[in-house]
Amino acid sequence: MKTIVKNNLLEKYSKGIIIIHWLSFLLIILLIPLGYVMADLNPGTARLTLLKAHMVIGILVFALTLVRVWFFFNHKRPSRLETGNLLHNKLVVWMENSFYYVLILLCISGIVTITTGNLGGALLSSDASLLPESVDVPALRAHKALVVLLIFLLIGHICGVINHYVKNKENTLRRIL
Repeated sequence: MKTIVKNNLLEKYSKGIIIIHWLSFLLIILLIPLGYVMADLNPGTARLTLLKAHMVIGILVFALTLVRVWFFFNHKRPSRLETGNLLHNKLVVWMENSFYYVLILLCISGIVTITTGNLGGALLSSDASLLPESVDVPALRAHKALVVLLIFLLIGHICGVINHYVKNKENTLRRIL
């Protein structure tokens, strides 16, 4: 017999967390295709413009993530959602925590890619002719792998919300809106 859990959906996250959550989501959804489009361009003005935008938005996501981590440890948050399954509950916690680690590592790998991939000169001078033909550094490979992991985490997170709605008839979005 399945255990149907009813969570208290009246407990909400703070306004600050809600704003950071949705702003981060929108920026990440912008960053992912921006990065893929930028990677496919030949060195030139368009690539440099997209690289600058990607870098600025990435740094903003990094700052928002650090603020959210601070909020996480310094402000009261709603009780964890229960699923009725101990393993599933642990998976939810693992996924939530993984977002923080992956976002921080993504930002660090992006900064290291700029440094080790000789992109800094082009960015600082706005001179597209200083862009290398290709960038093949370990930090960029890590960055790309972390993006794939982030996409899987986003899909899993969205599927979790849908699962709560379908299985438990709970609109968990109410806590973060």
